[in-house]
Amino acid sequence: MLSKRKSKIPKRVESRRGCFRSCVAMFVYPLPAALFFMILMLVWSSSTTYISGRIVHVCVSSRKLSNLYCLSATTQPNAEFHLPFTNSSSQEFLENGIPVLEEKLEKEKGFTIPDNSVNRNLKGDSEEVSDVVENPTVFLEKRVGNEGVINPVSKEVPDVENSTAFLEKGVGNDGVNPISKEVSDVENATTFVEKRVGIDGVQVMDDLSGDSKELSDVVLKNPNSLDDGIEEIKKAKKVVEEQLQVHRSWTAKRNQNRNQCEGRGIYVYELPPKFNKDLMAQCHDMVPWVDMCKYFSNNALGEPIPELGNRWFRTHQYSLELIFHSRVLKHLCRVYDENQAKLFYVPYYGGLDILRWHFKNVSNEVKDSLGLELVNWLEMQKPWDKNLGKDHVFVLGKISWDFRRRNVSSWGTRFLELDEMQNPIKLMIERQPWELNDIGIPHPTHFHPNSDEDIRSWQRKIISSNRRSLVSFAGAARPGAQDNIRSILIDQCTSTTEEHCRFFDCKSGLCDEPQSLLGLFTESEFCLQPPGDSPTRKSVFDSLVAGCIPVVFDPFTAYYQYPWHLPEDHGKYSVFVDQEEVREKKVNVVERLMKVGLKERDDMRRYIVYELMPRLVYGDPDAKFEMFQDAFSITIDNLVERVKTLNLDQAMANHPKSINDFTVKDSNGMDVDLSIYNGKVLLVVNVASKCGLTNSNYAELNQLRAKYKDQGFEILAFPCNQFGDEEPGSNDQILEFIEVNGENSLSLYKFLKSGKWGIFGDDIQWNFAKFLVDKNGQPVQRYYPTTSPLTIERDVQKLIGLLDASS
Repeated sequence: MLSKRKSKIPKRVESRRGCFRSCVAMFVYPLPAALFFMILMLVWSSSTTYISGRIVHVCVSSRKLSNLYCLSATTQPNAEFHLPFTNSSSQEFLENGIPVLEEKLEKEKGFTIPDNSVNRNLKGDSEEVSDVVENPTVFLEKRVGNEGVINPVSKEVPDVENSTAFLEKGVGNDGVNPISKEVSDVENATTFVEKRVGIDGVQVMDDLSGDSKELSDVVLKNPNSLDDGIEEIKKAKKVVEEQLQVHRSWTAKRNQNRNQCEGRGIYVYELPPKFNKDLMAQCHDMVPWVDMCKYFSNNALGEPIPELGNRWFRTHQYSLELIFHSRVLKHLCRVYDENQAKLFYVPYYGGLDILRWHFKNVSNEVKDSLGLELVNWLEMQKPWDKNLGKDHVFVLGKISWDFRRRNVSSWGTRFLELDEMQNPIKLMIERQPWELNDIGIPHPTHFHPNSDEDIRSWQRKIISSNRRSLVSFAGAARPGAQDNIRSILIDQCTSTTEEHCRFFDCKSGLCDEPQSLLGLFTESEFCLQPPGDSPTRKSVFDSLVAGCIPVVFDPFTAYYQYPWHLPEDHGKYSVFVDQEEVREKKVNVVERLMKVGLKERDDMRRYIVYELMPRLVYGDPDAKFEMFQDAFSITIDNLVERVKTLNLDQAMANHPKSINDFTVKDSNGMDVDLSIYNGKVLLVVNVASKCGLTNSNYAELNQLRAKYKDQGFEILAFPCNQFGDEEPGSNDQILEFIEVNGENSLSLYKFLKSGKWGIFGDDIQWNFAKFLVDKNGQPVQRYYPTTSPLTIERDVQKLIGLLDASS
């Protein structure tokens, strides 16, 4: 018989079980609550989660909103976010550098660099490249004739770009931001350089990311890359400066009568409300923790600030679209008949469209949908179809990068990447420096004058202001970004007296109050303006309006952004200190500024106050100025001037049907009928002998011609001195030069530019732009100046008949 009594468990076993159960309980019981908390956070925010060695950071990915929005305690505002890095165009760097980055990224970061056709295009055929003619100048024939030649082109695309991450900065004076990262400064130009190469006219470098150490490794493994990078920086900046000259050439003459509207009609589209008014109506929940409606009051000027006077408002930095729209609706030259218009304004609030989705968990398709609907709507409008959108303008209140999403990134939209959006002019608070049709215009400030007297009154106040501090800095440190110079500047500032330098820490909320900021700037001689999460800063304009001399550390912060509103001679209104010198601690900025003499300061301030400041502010919608031009009127005048030139070019190019209809002059002044080239494939190039692109282009064009001249291929080269005086010569020789842009441009070039080129603007960007013409005299391809001639070879082969057109 079995006993009913339970057997006794040994104490040792019982102890083990108890220990096991308590351990299990310690780990299992909190799991439901932990899981619930994590899910709740993820659902609540469409945020980006960063995992570092210390802590999990859940930070909403706002680039330039008011404050730091990280949900975890001790969250760093600089969680690493890998930014695109554009490789060098040199063969060695491409072959040695990219695999280093790729290997490290795959190994350490867990993702693969996408295949990118730019890499292949920039490499070209290594065997052919090695065959470059030793003396390319022999190829220099400045003559269009039976022998056909003409000068070649190429350029190593400006590569190494700005170390400053171009993610957006915080409201006001750029507060703090969760996703800011500065790429290692083997460069000093912007990281968003685009390289255009390839048969389809444009290929764009995408996400090749890497932090400082990774880029350093590339340099160590390829010692020549550092020197190459420095040279590429110079080339990159030169290209930007050249494009700014094109922008400045569109500047309206000062003495024109602004009240004269003949030939200056502006047509404002009445868009369906979903493209603007309905977006504005979502202001209450556009940003979860901020009611944007208060910023949209008073025609988007925001709530008044009576403490500062009756022309001061709490204007949000993203209000540009709304402010500009309200002004253009009341412009004297507005017309209601589209047939009377020269300029067509599209009041799409693209910045608000981005902002409303940024904090919601939606797909990229949803984010892109409204922009695509707008393009479809515009394509049904007669004015758009007439000039392919070239006489249309968009004002977008966020930075260019927000509208240029690449690959599978979840940031922003693809609106400006659409083919249909390449022809129109885009006005933005921060332009993409390598996009000719992107034009930077000032950030809105808090001052919105109504009359000349409002401006004069403010001038009197700030010119006599007691500047009790030599230097000031309003911003926040970036402790997680080792290469960011802000921490160094803060240390230099706080290590001295307030008489020498005052620091406003934006993390404390001081930067959210316009009165506090204005007080700081009006009491300071110099205002430090280091880059934030993108190169530009609204604070630059706040300081200029206050009469404070900005100290700039990156030329992309202001000098390469606003050609219509800031003078080319930046020494008139600012002090430049290279951020590399600061980063390497070769300079104490406060001490350097102490050496700026009183007279020099006074001269700069007088220029800022009396010449510059009125051009940087946006008057209210009813503003009437006689003596001054504000930022809005300058922009409109220049836009109309630009479109007038465009229409003239197109009108003169309407009649010819092919290149065979033109006659040009050779270097001896003799007429050359281009019909003699009927049946031949032509490459038409504007050349210059002193350009940075000259040697490589001459060599490669020489190769192309030598290889295919017996198979019906010729190169027509036209000496041009329109870009930076890079085709110098005697007076007689200068008469032989052609112009490719403007009223006096060669009729052949007006014809070539009139094609449906999509991504290209209407003007030739620089020396060595290329047009490929088929055997019937029809232009079939256009290439940027930076396109290597050898990358065009396959297109040439197809037109000659050596390759199947479908290959």
